[in-house]
Amino acid sequence: MKHPFSGLPRASIVAAAVACACAGAAAVVVLDATDAAFGTLLAAAALIIAAVDLDRFEIPDAATFAMFALGVAWTQAWRLDVETLMQALLRSLVVAGALLAVRTGYRALRKVDGLGLGDVKLAGAGAAWLSYPHIAFAFAIAVGAAIAVLVGRSIAAKEPIDAQAAVPFGTFLAPAIWLAWFAQVSAT
Repeated sequence: MKHPFSGLPRASIVAAAVACACAGAAAVVVLDATDAAFGTLLAAAALIIAAVDLDRFEIPDAATFAMFALGVAWTQAWRLDVETLMQALLRSLVVAGALLAVRTGYRALRKVDGLGLGDVKLAGAGAAWLSYPHIAFAFAIAVGAAIAVLVGRSIAAKEPIDAQAAVPFGTFLAPAIWLAWFAQVSAT
């Protein structure tokens, strides 16, 4: 598959670092200290995932696991609440299971992978941080951003969008998880 994002400058690493610093600053200004600390760590994990997926079409398991573990820890806020813990774990399983079903169904219909296992694991990890409505919000942000970038690149290149073009979905989903989490926490 053709990678429509190839040729982007390596300055994306610098942009990711700046974005992480901005996310941390926004969290410190708007949120309490615990949420700000966890939010900054979530932003760092999300931006690592986004940069690596953009560069290699691969979502690093270590960063995904860190996002999941941090999300579980954040839901506990340094106290054990079994009900909240079970809800976070259930959301992760439900979301990862739903995306795995989409992946499997697409593969059965099209005979090609349309969604990577890294994306499935990333969605499950992000679900530990988010309520169900905010999970949907994160997906809406990610899909909308991916479509906007594909359309923008198509217009700039004066070429039609290649229906076979692969899209590094984690590049869009990981930051969208942070944005949805920030919206969720700042609204309470």
